[in-house]
Amino acid sequence: MIRWLLAVLFSLYAVGAAAQDDPTELPWGQGFPVLIRAGLSFVEVQAITENEGTFTATVDMRLRWRDLRLAYPAEAKAAGYQEYRNDAAEKRLAEIWNPGVVFSNMVGEPTYQKRGLRISPNGQVELMQRTTATFTASFPLDKFPFDRQKLNVDLVSRLEPIQRVQLDFRQDELEFSNTRYISEIDGWIPGLVELAQAPVAAWRGEINTGMQVALVVKRDQGSLLATIFVPLFASLLIPLLVVWLNRIEDGEFVVDSFELTNISIGGLFAVVALNFTVNSSFVNLAVGNNPVMQLFGLNYAILGLSIAIGIAMYRFNAIKKLAGPYIQEEFFTYINWAIPVLVFSTGAAMMAMALF
Repeated sequence: MIRWLLAVLFSLYAVGAAAQDDPTELPWGQGFPVLIRAGLSFVEVQAITENEGTFTATVDMRLRWRDLRLAYPAEAKAAGYQEYRNDAAEKRLAEIWNPGVVFSNMVGEPTYQKRGLRISPNGQVELMQRTTATFTASFPLDKFPFDRQKLNVDLVSRLEPIQRVQLDFRQDELEFSNTRYISEIDGWIPGLVELAQAPVAAWRGEINTGMQVALVVKRDQGSLLATIFVPLFASLLIPLLVVWLNRIEDGEFVVDSFELTNISIGGLFAVVALNFTVNSSFVNLAVGNNPVMQLFGLNYAILGLSIAIGIAMYRFNAIKKLAGPYIQEEFFTYINWAIPVLVFSTGAAMMAMALF
């Protein structure tokens, strides 16, 4: 019985040893999971296309892991490491195990990719990969134009479950993941790079290891304030003219209701045109709750109110008929200052909520 047990154990050891003799198999000499130290640096952001939910960037990805099967005497290399570049790196990678990390949110194929490989005497492997590609990203606009967005690059390894291979990062990877080469991005101000674990669902209920690297960018809102918000606030003045341009003499309104109602109708067309222009430039603004849509809603509401005032109070003298000329005059005096205060206070509150 003992002989049979020893034979089984020897067979298992032989199978394991044979697997470890194959350098393309998962290294288990240091136990599981095999830790892959991953970092990613943003070299350049060529374009951010919000309407399509994408951005184009050049990134450097660095992966580090240890494979004792690749160890060699330190004196064998004067430089202190074996180095492979371009085709030589691709050939060497095909001969050894590597985590097969890919960008899961990359659109299509990269327009440029270059890889380099270094192997240290202790079996430490460093894979450096520069990639230029387009990546998908989400752009929530609830605080537009005072928003900060994250340009995510999602790393994932699908070769093994997370119990066997795991992407990880430490201080060295955090320091590597930066934007030192980026001076500016058109329409945006670059910030810090954030790293986070991001496991993904795999086959048969398993979990694959993943990591999310995000460049935080702040929108440069200077031009947007002039091209969007100044016209939006200016258009709020149009319906207020319906109140301000009229006056009461001897209990009667002086200006004809037809003329003042035309002002409101003209303002309505102006706001519709501005709405169309903004939605053409920022498609996603129309499908969310944000200061721009709130201000458009405020414009439409006050335009509707001005039309109602022109018809009900100026044309049909509804308040005069219901409550008398004195109440009508007092009400008219009241709305001359109450409506502007309410409108611009509401608009300022909408902007403040987005800003803070």
